[in-house]
Amino acid sequence: MTIEIVLSRRLAEKFRAQIEKVALGQLRLVPIRSGDPSDPDVTNAEIAINGDFDGPKPFREIAATMPRLKWIHSASAGLNDIASRDLVERGVWVTNSAGVYAPSMVEYVLAMLVIAERNLPGWLAAQRERRWLPWTAFPDGELYRKRMGIIGYGATGRYLAQAARALGMEVWACRRTPALIGTEPLDRLLTAFEIPTLLEACDYVVVAASLNSTTRGLISTDELRRMKPGAILVNIARGKIVDEAALISALRDGRLRAAILDVTSVEPLPADSPLWDMPNVFITPHISGNTRGGYQRTVDLFCANLRLYLAGQPERMGNLVDLRSHL
Repeated sequence: MTIEIVLSRRLAEKFRAQIEKVALGQLRLVPIRSGDPSDPDVTNAEIAINGDFDGPKPFREIAATMPRLKWIHSASAGLNDIASRDLVERGVWVTNSAGVYAPSMVEYVLAMLVIAERNLPGWLAAQRERRWLPWTAFPDGELYRKRMGIIGYGATGRYLAQAARALGMEVWACRRTPALIGTEPLDRLLTAFEIPTLLEACDYVVVAASLNSTTRGLISTDELRRMKPGAILVNIARGKIVDEAALISALRDGRLRAAILDVTSVEPLPADSPLWDMPNVFITPHISGNTRGGYQRTVDLFCANLRLYLAGQPERMGNLVDLRSHL
């Protein structure tokens, strides 16, 4: 019996051969744009890869038209665009790509912090103007011996902690189930209830938590007021974890030195958002994890799980997620 796998056209173009090689003759890939009128029928699909769609409908609506769907693999770590009571009630297996994009996301965080500390935009502007300025032309700093706080200590948070400590930084982190063991690359691990302590003490606060009912609006007016004066906030998770209006206010009153935002509450960020014109804000369009290597790793993970699924062992798949915790 042939198993149909729904995925984006772009993923099919790049990785068709690798996926089909897992079980030659047993798999049929069904590339779609997600809601485009030209999309083929998906009612017989048993497996779907959510990611890189460029059609008009969200994946949640497409999944509702797949009555035989048994497993969804998310090409991202977040599941807020997948989670639904319908899928929970149907008992659909769900895996995600948590940790897959950790290397590229961590490189992004450190690169952006160096850009902010060394005032690289000013130096690059001087280059374009052919001006050789004295080294004192712009205020600058360094990451060495600064304290980083990480909210959401999963695979990406742990990788970030390792890299930051290698640069001579002190690292604190918060997670829901704090159990510090000897091998953790941290100076201090806090509970979710101790986020205010982390905010008050850290020079940089990196939001790396998943979006769910407990993290939506987690960083709002009170939390931003608690942040160390002159601190920098970095969000590589989901925009709705941070109250955007409160963030704009904190940036305007000067309490925060800067914000580095790879995600925003509404994406694309509306053209009339004040964030675009704020000199102490660095904005990128949700690209911190989007590298060729990252997509290759998520397909590698999917193929490893596909072998287990075809062997009748879906419970052994890597990165299994309880969708109920994301409703």
